[in-house]
Amino acid sequence: MDYKSIRVNFLNNIQIKNKADLFRKEFWDSSIPVDIERIIDLKLKIDVIPFPNLQNSCDADAPISSDWKSIYVDKYRYLDDRYQNRLRFSFAHEIGHFVLHKDIYESFNIKTINDFYRFIEDFDNEQYGYLETQANKFANYLLVPREILIEHKKKIINGKDFLSRIDSKTLNSYLANPISNIFGISGKVAEIALNDLE
Repeated sequence: MDYKSIRVNFLNNIQIKNKADLFRKEFWDSSIPVDIERIIDLKLKIDVIPFPNLQNSCDADAPISSDWKSIYVDKYRYLDDRYQNRLRFSFAHEIGHFVLHKDIYESFNIKTINDFYRFIEDFDNEQYGYLETQANKFANYLLVPREILIEHKKKIINGKDFLSRIDSKTLNSYLANPISNIFGISGKVAEIALNDLE
């Protein structure tokens, strides 16, 4: 396959958010954190396959196969609770490819880890960046429903007058840690979601 000739369709943030919201409504209730692994396993019937040394060998947390039957995950990270939030985001990211890039991704014909290596080496870097950015945004919207985020942000800052004197970007960096604990995400993902409210 000539990966260099493939072009990714542009999707704006509203389109991506709407697709993430629809997916969540179809496969999950309104509770948080969103249990993306449960959705993958029980609702989508995609196998999560721990693979030794995946992160070091291909610099990927959890690539999904083009037939949508398997997500490979670094075995060490999968078994280490310290990586739980990171992997939850990675799983949601791969589901972003499933929802946003299904047609194009199927054409990649990725069935094995070796196929994934070849894809990474041969795919146009700029187009790959578009794919990854869209999947990252989808994962963020999926795991951090904005309406619920707004509610929790208000609860955290309620009655703390000193916080009203801080600019919004700085405030969001302070709020990232408590928000990350609520949604089961990293502080970086929480801060991106908070900044998205501005």
